[in-house]
Amino acid sequence: MLSADDMFAIHNLYAKYNLCSDAGDAEGYADCFTNDAVLTVQPQNVTLKGREALHGHKVRDVASRGGRYRRHVNGSLMIEPVDARTARGRCYLMAYNGMPGELPEMGDCGVYEDTVTKGADGVWRFSSRVLTMDGTTWSRS
Repeated sequence: MLSADDMFAIHNLYAKYNLCSDAGDAEGYADCFTNDAVLTVQPQNVTLKGREALHGHKVRDVASRGGRYRRHVNGSLMIEPVDARTARGRCYLMAYNGMPGELPEMGDCGVYEDTVTKGADGVWRFSSRVLTMDGTTWSRS
């Protein structure tokens, strides 16, 4: 069983990930992951390993936006404790893209399946994220 503080910290991790990703904060985005984390995006067959690769991915992502803003929304977040330092998370993803001053259009829809780990520093981070896209306008750049 996880404490209420741990559950709150994990929920905040999901929010931090979305907010940093949308803002193009590559440092904050990479800090959501353990040093050896793996992010997999299917069916695009994208696998990123380690915080350096994740940081670089976010830098490239921001450069490819063409002035558009991005907004991520997670829904139906479920956290399942594994032990005192590990949890599994699952949630739906809806992501929107838009030009400043205009309403956005849906850009992505999918499901995240995560392993979240509490480090020696007491901070919860993603050690594994698998994103299965139902549909996307995203292209690897």
